[in-house]
Amino acid sequence: MSHTASQVVLHIWPSQDSALSFDPSCVAALLYLQLAIPGLFALQYCTNPDLSPSGQLPFLTHGMHNASTLPAIIKYVNHLEGARDLDESLDSLEKAQNTARLAHVQSEYGDLVAHMMYSLNANWWKTTRPALVSILPLPQRYYVPARLRNSHKPRLEFAGLWDVPGIEYEDEDDDHFSFRKIKRSRRASTQEKLKRTFEREKVIEKARAFFGIYAKLLADRPLFHLHDRPTSLDVAFAAHTHILTKLPFANPLLQTVLRDSYPSLVVHANTVLSIALPEAQSLPQAVQPSMDISFSSLIPWPRHSAPKPKTSAKTDEEVRRFRNLRWAFIGLSVAASVVYLYSMAGLVTVKVVYPERDAEVGEADGLQDVEDEELEEETEEEGPADVE
Repeated sequence: MSHTASQVVLHIWPSQDSALSFDPSCVAALLYLQLAIPGLFALQYCTNPDLSPSGQLPFLTHGMHNASTLPAIIKYVNHLEGARDLDESLDSLEKAQNTARLAHVQSEYGDLVAHMMYSLNANWWKTTRPALVSILPLPQRYYVPARLRNSHKPRLEFAGLWDVPGIEYEDEDDDHFSFRKIKRSRRASTQEKLKRTFEREKVIEKARAFFGIYAKLLADRPLFHLHDRPTSLDVAFAAHTHILTKLPFANPLLQTVLRDSYPSLVVHANTVLSIALPEAQSLPQAVQPSMDISFSSLIPWPRHSAPKPKTSAKTDEEVRRFRNLRWAFIGLSVAASVVYLYSMAGLVTVKVVYPERDAEVGEADGLQDVEDEELEEETEEEGPADVE
C-alpha cells in the first residue's frame, strides 16, 4: 500500500522477538485498526516518542489530523468513512460496562505489565533495556531507555509496584553486572528476606485478583461478550496478554501466574490475534525505522523514509495553499522586523570618540585656565595702586 498524505498511518514501537510491538497500547492500536479498517492504513515503526503530540507511542496521523493515546485513536477511527465500530453490536448497558472495563484494563493490567518491564531489575537490565537499545538509533539509545523507565516510576510507585524485588532473580542480577559488585553481605538478614517475600507475594495476589475478575467474565466463551467478533475490551486485554507472554522476561514472575493459573486468558489472546491476523500476510507492510547516525536525529521533527508518491489534484491544491500561507506569514514577519529595525536606527546617535584628540583638547583647556587665573591675580594687584 502506498503511503499518501491523506492515508491513515499508525506509528508504533517496533516488534520485538515474537511480540507485534514493544508496548501493549501499540499492539492494541494495531489490532483495533486491523479489525476496523483492514487494508486502509499504513504501519510506521517509530523509535522517537517525541514525534507524538503526547510524547508517547502509539499515535495516528491522517493528513493534517493526528490522534495520540489508545482511546483517542479508537474514537478517531470510528468516525472514519467505512470504518467498523467493534462495539456496535453491544447494547447501551453493555457499552457502558465495556467502557468501564476498558479503562480498568488499561490501568490495572497496564501497571502489571509495566511492573514486569520497568520495575523488576532483572527484567529491566536483561530484557527491556537491551531490547530498547537494539531498536533505538544513535544517540537516542543512550538516554531514551532511562527516560522511558523514569516516566513509569511515579505511576508504579502510586500502585505499590515499584522497587519490588524478585528475590532469587534480583540477587543473580546484582551479581551479573560488575559495576554492581560492591561490598555487601552475600546473604540478607532473615528480616529482610521476609520483607522481600511479603512484597513479592503482594504483587502476585494483586495479579491474581485482576486475572480472576476477567477469567470469571470470560468463563468458557472465546470472547468476553456473546458475539463472534472481538470488541475493544477484547482487543485491549489481548494486547496486554500478548506482551506479557511473548517477551522473554528474565524474571517470569507474572508470566508463570498467568500461564499456570489462568490459561483461558492466554487462549483468549490467541483467539483475538487469530481473528485480527489470520495469517502473516494480514499485517500491513511496515517501514522499518532508520538506524543511521545523523544530526537530524537530535531534532524531533517528522521524518518519512518512504519516497513522496503522486497525490490527487485536490490534495496538491491543499498542500500548495498551505505552503503559500506559510511563506506569506514568514515574509510578513521578516518585513515587520526590517521596518522595526530601520525605525529604531533613527533614534540612535553614534558618537565617535578619539582618545588622543580629547587628550590634546584637555591639555589646551588646562593651559587656558592657568592663564586666566594669572590674569585675574595681576588685575587684583594693580587695583589698589590705582585707588591711591
